[in-house]
Amino acid sequence: MAKCQDCGGIVKWRPPFYVCLDCGLSFRRGEFEKVKKTIKEEFKEEMGESDEEIDRKDRQRKRDYHDWLMKKEED
Repeated sequence: MAKCQDCGGIVKWRPPFYVCLDCGLSFRRGEFEKVKKTIKEEFKEEMGESDEEIDRKDRQRKRDYHDWLMKKEED
């Protein structure tokens, strides 16, 4: 779920903008993608993680979700 860069609130897609439900800050799709990329890069620098480690964690998160979903469907 997307978070607002200004207040940390939830951001939803309300065509043609992404809008923060808490503070009302809005972005067009391209602007929001740029902001997300900038925040992700800043976070990566602060955490000191390499691109490979971030990719590994992302793959593991997707694998865990898939396993959870398949187990849920079996029940």
